[in-house]
Amino acid sequence: MKILVTNDDGDSEGLRRLLLVAKKFGSAYAIAPNRQRSAVSGAVTLHKPIRLHKIERDIYTINGTPSDCVLFAIHSGEVEKPDLVLSGINWGYNLGIGSILGSGTVAACWQACLEGISSIAFSQVKGDGNWHEKEVWGDRNTIVKAVEDVTKELLPKLRSNKFFNVNLPPKLPAKKLYTKTLETERYQTIVEKRNDPYGKSYYWIHGEERKTKKGTDSYEVIVNGRITISEISLDCFV
Repeated sequence: MKILVTNDDGDSEGLRRLLLVAKKFGSAYAIAPNRQRSAVSGAVTLHKPIRLHKIERDIYTINGTPSDCVLFAIHSGEVEKPDLVLSGINWGYNLGIGSILGSGTVAACWQACLEGISSIAFSQVKGDGNWHEKEVWGDRNTIVKAVEDVTKELLPKLRSNKFFNVNLPPKLPAKKLYTKTLETERYQTIVEKRNDPYGKSYYWIHGEERKTKKGTDSYEVIVNGRITISEISLDCFV
């Protein structure tokens, strides 16, 4: 198998851990955005050139979005066309419908589906500290083993018209749960008005976590500490 690894965090510890997992299952390489592109959903770059930069062997970045990374891998001819896309490991959960629709990491899987390629998205809880530091991602061997086990289990279930969204709890190993009950929206949106040093107003959009609803993917990860696996299919649109 030829495997593309991507995400919306760029060249991160999570990307490199997922690349380690991917290489256990086939010939793998990573193409990621050259900067943080969280919450860009399925945006595609149409109005400026895309430039490819080689970081090191099997790791590349482009000045684009996660969806651009998938399209580049499939259509550019610069790398081997992937048979499978693994996206992540995302810094922070991608739980609930809001994340399924808004996350750049998850959107890479949407884009792969539209191109007829199987895919899996992986996300994990944020650690304490700066996400650029390796140690805040948790124990590498434990997380790599968990992602490898889930990937091995999902490979026979993969189809070109669907993908799986996987979220890892803070404590691993953990029990796995397949769920289709997604939280509607984990965050209460806040638009905060501020003033710059010149007295002009600007606005900052952010959110506060809502209380999780029992029985949802969010509840199972955050409260029950399970690895949640949600199957997302294009069949609901046809």
